[in-house]
Amino acid sequence: MSRKSCVNILLQLGLAVRARSGLSSSPLISGSFAGRILSIEASQIIPDPSDVLKAATRSFSTSQTSFTSNLLKVLKEEIKHEEEGYEKPEEIKSGPPAPFTLQESADGDTLLTLKRKFNGEDIAVDLHVNNQPSHDMGDGENANEDGETLNLVTFNVTVTKGSSSLVFECESDGTYVGIVHLSHEPKDGHSSESSYTGPVFAELDESLQNEMSQYLSDRGVTEELGEYLRHLIYDKEQREYMAWLKKVGDFVQ
Repeated sequence: MSRKSCVNILLQLGLAVRARSGLSSSPLISGSFAGRILSIEASQIIPDPSDVLKAATRSFSTSQTSFTSNLLKVLKEEIKHEEEGYEKPEEIKSGPPAPFTLQESADGDTLLTLKRKFNGEDIAVDLHVNNQPSHDMGDGENANEDGETLNLVTFNVTVTKGSSSLVFECESDGTYVGIVHLSHEPKDGHSSESSYTGPVFAELDESLQNEMSQYLSDRGVTEELGEYLRHLIYDKEQREYMAWLKKVGDFVQ
């Protein structure tokens, strides 16, 4: 309701009160004079909208400052907790299994690549932090003898020779390397999304599956590499998380 409407209502009520009390018939108090009195009274009762807006703005600004302060406090506590608890896993301190070499992208990019050569072939192992399966830590179904949960790591192995490549989609928990899918592609990848990428690997003859697994093993894609990748991706994710916390803190500060 506008300020003007409120004043009009009060004016009408005031006149009605004065009419009942006999004030409105008095020659000493005319209707216009009474209206001026009520207008003055109304201006004292109803605050100026600009004053209300200023008060609300001050209140919102105070609340916003308090919220930002609390957010920064929580962020700093989380950063401190992560930094104090961070330690590079022993399993990756000495680097990948020879003769693989690790190529890590810049901060903020989740791609990790291991490379080697084998009998004229170029072998590349690619894995992304963002493309890893979620892990249920509660059921203990994938735990080793020490009770450690063996989280799966997923990765691609590309074997390139000449103008084409074999691309293996793999997974490992450090005790095995499983092939999920195998495709034969041009060196630069398929030019069409409708290109045939190969059959369901699990439906291939078992002997063919075993030989493909041996093919990878001969090129160094073994359980040992799987264990290394498992810890490598965990470490990369932890470092990216800490960097993300700092960037968010800098932004809201």
